[in-house]
Amino acid sequence: MNELLLTILTLSVLGAFLALILYFVAQKFKVLEDPRIGDVEKMLPGANCGGCGFAGCRAMAGAMVKRDDISSLYCPVGGAECMKSVASFLGKAAPERDPMVAVVRCAG
Repeated sequence: MNELLLTILTLSVLGAFLALILYFVAQKFKVLEDPRIGDVEKMLPGANCGGCGFAGCRAMAGAMVKRDDISSLYCPVGGAECMKSVASFLGKAAPERDPMVAVVRCAG
């Protein structure tokens, strides 16, 4: 019985010690992110379609926050209204573009 209690106590102390080490390592290597990226991502439509040229809306939001000029960035799903709201939130100028429409000319 004494050996069982000693084993449980040893493993509990070892687990608590390793958890403490993991906590400090996680705090040391923590990656800080601009909180505006999450806000801009919520303003985007969330389709994650890649129509803007990025892997998804989070990548597009990160690019919009990091760049000074967002005139080359455009969300085709959200359109001009979405871009205006994001630009006004970031204090930047929004690109003006007409909606794109696919046209099939071969009729077949």
